[in-house]
Amino acid sequence: MADLKKVGLFILLPAPLNPIGAFDAEVFKAYFHSVIASNSKVKFVAVDLSGLDFVYSDAYNAFMQFHQELLKRKGTFAVITNKESLAKSLKKVGLERFIRIFKSEKDLLDYVPVDISTVKVPTVPAVRRVKKVPLVRKSTVLPVAPKPMPKPVAAPKPQLVESRLLEVESRLLEVESRLLDKNPLVDESSSSKGPLVVIIVLLLIVVALVCYLVL
Repeated sequence: MADLKKVGLFILLPAPLNPIGAFDAEVFKAYFHSVIASNSKVKFVAVDLSGLDFVYSDAYNAFMQFHQELLKRKGTFAVITNKESLAKSLKKVGLERFIRIFKSEKDLLDYVPVDISTVKVPTVPAVRRVKKVPLVRKSTVLPVAPKPMPKPVAAPKPQLVESRLLEVESRLLEVESRLLDKNPLVDESSSSKGPLVVIIVLLLIVVALVCYLVL
């Protein structure tokens, strides 16, 4: 079995190499399973890949398998690599979403897992129900109908006025004809007063009639 090393929360295992100097994923699987089988309290396991520029795809599959097994214990799997090329390869296949990638043992030592159960979720204040305020309708002011204007007094019809004037004119002509028919030898001093009075009365009647019809 490989030498075990305790670094913080993690059990750090060395990377086994095959004859050509590449990471031997099958040998490491045996190391890993022997460690977690010997102690049921082991939750955090890491492998030191320092000095390696790459690993093969079988190593990726093994790392993902280790993550799933430690996740059941509420733990995690991690790798240490000081090579940027290897770190990029691990991130390219999406392993950074599941396993932890550290650059040194110091970073591994400083790791503190986040316990979701202890994270305080900010409470959202309850929304108070607002009472519905009844909508006050504005009183509608009905328009006041304007008072009817007094009907204008119809002006007398021109035909009526004309007929009355013609009637008066005919009477005047009648009186004038009577005066012309009188004997000129008769003393006018005694008889001229009668027709004169009649003419004045007729004129007054005409004036009164015109004023009445017009007003």
